[in-house]
Amino acid sequence: MPANETLLTTTLTTAVNPSEGRLVVASTAGMLPGMRLYLDGELATIIRLDADPVVIVGRGVDGTAGRAHPAGVTVYIGRADQFYAGPPIGSPPAIIPVSPYIDTMNGQVWFAQGDASSAGSANRWWQQQTQTHGGAVLGSRSSTFDLTSST
Repeated sequence: MPANETLLTTTLTTAVNPSEGRLVVASTAGMLPGMRLYLDGELATIIRLDADPVVIVGRGVDGTAGRAHPAGVTVYIGRADQFYAGPPIGSPPAIIPVSPYIDTMNGQVWFAQGDASSAGSANRWWQQQTQTHGGAVLGSRSSTFDLTSST
């Protein structure tokens, strides 16, 4: 399904503790002060961009709590109005406002799926992204995200 806007992403390159206000990311492209960053169940507000690629943030905003995050976590970048405090309801409209739909209260990420050709079609639904963890070579941890695109 087409979206008016697709959230930009980057990754956290250094692990952070729950109260650390300095995030090191792979890229600061698309970031501006006042925007939100979503990392695995937590929203942060961008206070300022420091020496690239460092972002100074306020942690645990909009009803979320500060959490520890490992390096490699996906960071979604958006405005405050592009994140939601509950799961999607009903079938997706033909054109969704933003993709993915992120429920910051329970950490779920949803993508619109199915036929966007007619409004109210029963052939459209919200699909939740799932993540599985497992072991990899030499005991390192690996993660797999299922359903990472919307149509």
